[in-house]
Amino acid sequence: MERMDIRTIAEALAGPNPLGCAVRENGELVIVDSSGKKQTFYPADYQHLLRRGKKTSPAKGGSHANA
Repeated sequence: MERMDIRTIAEALAGPNPLGCAVRENGELVIVDSSGKKQTFYPADYQHLLRRGKKTSPAKGGSHANA
């Protein structure tokens, strides 16, 4: 995971301006929120926020029938 991705996910989970965040070896995301509280999130908690790879465009004519 890239640093900016981690920061964006941390803000989505713990609110704006987190003081710090780290990903442990087991995948847990630890965030210190703006009020100084430490929060731990398991991979299942933030999996939906991870960016999926680049989407490929459908093949020509793949999205509609030809007339």
